[in-house]
Amino acid sequence: MHMMMLFALTLAGISAVADASPNDQRTASQVLQLYHHAIAPMNASPPETWQARGTLSGANLVGTFASWHEGERDRLDQELGVRREQTLRLGDRVYIQNSSGNVIELRGILLRRSHTQDFISSNDLFREPQYSQYLGRTTIEGGRDVLQVRVNPPDSETETIDIDAQTHLLDRLEYVDGDGIFTIDFSDYRPVNGFLFAYKEVQSDGDHPYDVTQTVSQIDARSAIPAQVFAPLRPASIKAAGPITVPLTQRNGGLYTDVTIFGRRFSFLIDSGAQGVVLDAKVAAQLLLTPQGSFEARGATRSGGIGVAPLDHIMLGGTALPVGVASILDLNASTAGRFPIEGILGFPLFGASVVTLDAAHATMTLSPPGTRGARGEPFEVDVDRELPEITASVNGVQGRFLLDTGNGNELLLFHNFLDQHSGVLAFSPAGSVGSYGVGGGTNAYATEVDELDIGSYRFFHANTNVMLSNQGAFADRFDAGNIGLGVLKNFVVTFDLPNRMVYLAPGANFDDGRGRRVFRQ
Repeated sequence: MHMMMLFALTLAGISAVADASPNDQRTASQVLQLYHHAIAPMNASPPETWQARGTLSGANLVGTFASWHEGERDRLDQELGVRREQTLRLGDRVYIQNSSGNVIELRGILLRRSHTQDFISSNDLFREPQYSQYLGRTTIEGGRDVLQVRVNPPDSETETIDIDAQTHLLDRLEYVDGDGIFTIDFSDYRPVNGFLFAYKEVQSDGDHPYDVTQTVSQIDARSAIPAQVFAPLRPASIKAAGPITVPLTQRNGGLYTDVTIFGRRFSFLIDSGAQGVVLDAKVAAQLLLTPQGSFEARGATRSGGIGVAPLDHIMLGGTALPVGVASILDLNASTAGRFPIEGILGFPLFGASVVTLDAAHATMTLSPPGTRGARGEPFEVDVDRELPEITASVNGVQGRFLLDTGNGNELLLFHNFLDQHSGVLAFSPAGSVGSYGVGGGTNAYATEVDELDIGSYRFFHANTNVMLSNQGAFADRFDAGNIGLGVLKNFVVTFDLPNRMVYLAPGANFDDGRGRRVFRQ
């Protein structure tokens, strides 16, 4: 959940293209000047300091938000039902704290998005029109007539702003988020010190039942902001004096560990490809947890979850793992009954500890954040999206891959990546297979990749599923695919995600596949 307030802290990206009329010869500079005159009719500038408060509603939940802005510092607090999130910007550094208390310093894709929004929120948008391109006049959802401008300043992600063709105020922001276009609509503009602010915003990923509406109730551009408002965020972590090792079981292509909740024991999947903690509906019922609201699960497809519920912590190996909020999903139905799952340990596990998985010896070791001495080749990872994403190569073509312990396959490739890199892999319709995961099933075809390179490690004849879905996690626009447990089990893998690092050391059963019989459909 990322709330965006116009001229506050917004994270955004890429857009669709307008159909420009050949008679429309306006430049980006001319269109932006129309916007500038509309939002600052007396040539006013945005206030240097302001505070805003208001309400949130969406996904059958209600809540509040508060936002503070002072020069190069911003803070945004959001509470939507039991979900809580804080965003803090201190100069060029941006931090996010999720509902589990994990703190992420943005350094990847979301940081580049914030650079774009900082540019748009300042007068730089008007002073430096060379970083904008006028796409033309078009009609967007609801029959709204807009002028589209693509904005791409240095070290940023591209974002499109849709300017109302009549009022010349900002109507919408558009960007690519995961498997589709995310939009933020702005309306109800009111003056604050001569500068117009949007008092209403609606966020949507295209599935309108999950839209979130932000409504400003008050903006104060006069009062000073206390210094403690911009104090550093304090991350939640496991409370352990040293490393804790717990046993794992391997079944149905996954690694599972025992957890205890309210004195009851369950077996949870270790899933670095999940952004939260998920409970099966039957487990939630046993624990007398009452689901609130609704949420959208993006696994094999997009699907609706039952709701969310407060859950302070889970006991794991004698230590408390901070959770905060758990998502509740009918996991049995999501996997079509193919493999029973009582729950999933996702990013809150990896964000609160240093996690070492040794599949060969079926152990997991949890260490407090800051623990040093991890073995193996180091890899920097992007965790901006609460997922460990690294750079690897398939048949000599570089891409961005999710390290996904919750997927039992060796390698998944997304068709968007293959569409952009024709010739990397030949299409093999004879190998069509069904693929199942959290969120349901999707179509894929089985083949193999001649070579997968992860740093200095080379894997040969990797069994590969090419995902054909246009929705869900397997249709992500930023990633080339997932490197699954079928490859990761060859290593002792240390996830030091609080420090944005992963270490890979060959495990006891390391096999790079070079001796395999070559498979061809």
